[in-house]
Formats: sequence, C-alpha cells, structure tokens
Amino acid sequence: MESFVRVVRAGSFTVGASQLGLSRALVSRHISDLETHLGVRLLNRSTRSLALTEEGTAYLEFCEKVMREIETNEHAIRRTHTEPAGSLKILAPKSFGAMHLSDAVIGFAKAQPRLRVSLRLENTPYRGSYDFAERDLDVVLCFSTIRGSQVVEEKIVTLDWVLCASPEYLARSGGLSTAAALADHSCLVHINVQPNDVVWRLNGKEGPVSVKVRAAFSADSSLTLCKAAVAGFGITMVPRYAVADELANGALVIVLPRYKVAARPMLAVYPKALVTPAKVQAFVDYLKVWMIERSFDVTQPG
Repeated sequence: MESFVRVVRAGSFTVGASQLGLSRALVSRHISDLETHLGVRLLNRSTRSLALTEEGTAYLEFCEKVMREIETNEHAIRRTHTEPAGSLKILAPKSFGAMHLSDAVIGFAKAQPRLRVSLRLENTPYRGSYDFAERDLDVVLCFSTIRGSQVVEEKIVTLDWVLCASPEYLARSGGLSTAAALADHSCLVHINVQPNDVVWRLNGKEGPVSVKVRAAFSADSSLTLCKAAVAGFGITMVPRYAVADELANGALVIVLPRYKVAARPMLAVYPKALVTPAKVQAFVDYLKVWMIERSFDVTQPG
C-alpha cells in the first residue's frame, strides 16, 4: 500500500522506489501483487506515464487514510515511552498511603494532566508476588522485596523505624534497660514486613541484637499498632512517620534509646521492560523528590 501511494504521488516507479529506499523492480512487484490481491487494475502504465484507474483512484484515497491512521497511532504509542500519558495504576500500603502518599499522588496527578492516575491502598506482604497484568497494576510501593526476575525494584527512600510505648505501659510494667528484656514484655507486632515478624532486630553499641518477642497483639497496619501502643497495650516497632505526632505530644516515648532499629527502604516495584514506560519513571522520580523534600529519607543530610 505504501509503495502504491508513493508511486502515484511521485508519478514514477523510479522516483517512488528511490523515496522508499527500494529497487524499482521490487516496488513494481508490490503493486502487481496488490492488484492481484484486489482483483482489479489500479494503474494504467505506459513507457512515459502512469494513470490511475477508477478503482485506483478510490483505493488511493483509502490507502492514504489508512497510512495516516497508522502514523498517528504509532506516534501515540511512541509518545508513551517519552511523555507520560494514558493511565497509571498504583498500589501502596494502607497506613503510609492514607497518611502521606495520597498527597504525593494527588500532586503528581495535577502535574501530569495527560495521565489518569488511580491509587489503591492495600497492605503488601513480605516477599509478595504481583501479577501486574492480571491485577491491572503499573507500580507497587512496598517495604519488602519481591525479588522476581520479571520485575524492577527501585528504592524511593529509606525510612526510620522506632521502638516505642506509652508512659503508662512503661510505668505499669516496670520499664526495661536491655534489649533481651523485650522477650518478657507485651509486644505489638507489625506482621508481613519481615521474614519472621516476632524476631526484632536492634543495633546497640555492642553490635546487632535479635530478640524473639511475645506478640500480645498483631496487625498489618502501623496506625492500628500506634493506637494500641497509645492505649497502653505494649511496646511496638513501627515506622517513625506513623507515630511522629504521638512522640511529639508525649503520648508515646522511645523505648531503649541506647539501641536503634535498622532503617528500611520503601521500594517501587514495576514490570521489567526494555524501556521503562515514561509514566512509571516520571512517577518514581517525582516521588523520590517529594519524599526527600519532606525529610522522609533518613539517608539524606538534614
């Protein structure tokens, strides 16, 4: 079809073939095959000129329409790798999504008017696997690695985690001075973020310490664990963002300040491809800057 259009517009097999970078014989063969396929003559040929038949005139109009549509669609497809467009579907943890991430996603959506952005909040289990196509997802944000050969994991920020409890609970339980003493306390465990949720790991002056705790209460939501701790239920280990206000107003206090909980990364996970879609890369880049500007990343100075 392209050979036919080029030859007619150029008025010459030789010129049309040159424009396509093909031999004159091959272009002539293309048009002959097209006529055989359609069962009609498209061109009346002579040694000096070409003339469209009635069927050829109608078919030329059809071919040009098809070629324009192909060009338009191919251009739109190519733009998805260079400009954010279409739909972007994000899955993120409930607590962080509700408290902070929704603001980031709204800001990104406002900055990208050609994108239709949707955010789902659902806790993502440790070493979970996601069928991105089946679940209609573009990117998953999580605190634990998926480690699949078909996905890319990109760190967004490294978040601070803390060990805390209410003053009421510490006064009632007698407090504690060593990490080993955690085993004798009521602990509020965040499930599905570590290989073994009831083994808490701390870093002290003498080195790393692992303690198997007793889960008096468990949840897959940092906000729920924060409420349980404020209610005097026990000691919890959660991201600092989930208890920042409670630490500031004294409803919760840091436990074992001589020990530090290891910081953990928040990851963006998306399907591996030869070229990362522009919409995904734009969101990941935006989120990194948004989080750092708001001092979420504990690896950044200040």
